[in-house]
Amino acid sequence: MHKRKHDRECGSTRQHSIASFRFYSVGDPLHQHKEEKVLLPNRLLLFALLLSQFAAVVLAQQKSHAASEPESPHGPLKIACQKCHTVSAWWPIRSKPEFNHSKTAFPLRGMHTDVRCEECHVNPVFSNIGNNCQDCHADIHRRRNGAQCELCHQVSGWQVSVHSINEHQDRFPLIGAHAVADCYSCHTAGAVGEFNRQGLSTECVSCHLKAFQKTASPNHVALGYSTECQECHSSMDSWIVGAFARTRVRR
Repeated sequence: MHKRKHDRECGSTRQHSIASFRFYSVGDPLHQHKEEKVLLPNRLLLFALLLSQFAAVVLAQQKSHAASEPESPHGPLKIACQKCHTVSAWWPIRSKPEFNHSKTAFPLRGMHTDVRCEECHVNPVFSNIGNNCQDCHADIHRRRNGAQCELCHQVSGWQVSVHSINEHQDRFPLIGAHAVADCYSCHTAGAVGEFNRQGLSTECVSCHLKAFQKTASPNHVALGYSTECQECHSSMDSWIVGAFARTRVRR
């Protein structure tokens, strides 16, 4: 009796085990699904590992390449050394470096084309330089005329062209003989403000007083002529007095 009971219990246990355990065939969809759940994380992990190794190799190559090249004292200048330097020495540089300055923020024009590089580029990092005239040139006007040198000067030279001075058409237009007068004949070093347009008088006598005092035929001082020159000299072209001009005594 005991044996039968044991056989029944064993049979029940085997049936339960068989019912709870399912064998999967290779073509079973449920088996493939579980297999993919296991393989997918493994593939992602393998891909991430390979990617990190590749990135490490590339970074090492970049560091090796950077270490093999000497650091340029000129900063991020992407031209070959021999474009400016010679094989004999670093200094002096070539008289005509192979560098296209027109691609920079300051194209070389006029007299700047003949200036040696080191006269402007005192800093070895060539980008550390200003683009304004006063960054290289001393301002002999001591900032009394502003910082826009190009209002009077050109890159062809320091000689001032009267035609380029547009601001001279307000208080004292340059007409007649004044149009060909040298700037420094009026804007003398001792003048108030020198080239400051608001600092000089527009009265004729402010510039021509000595001529007035030295005139002997007729003697302007002895005859008491007025210092209002335009009372007699109506033309700006010359000192010649018209027949209709009247002489007036000084006030």
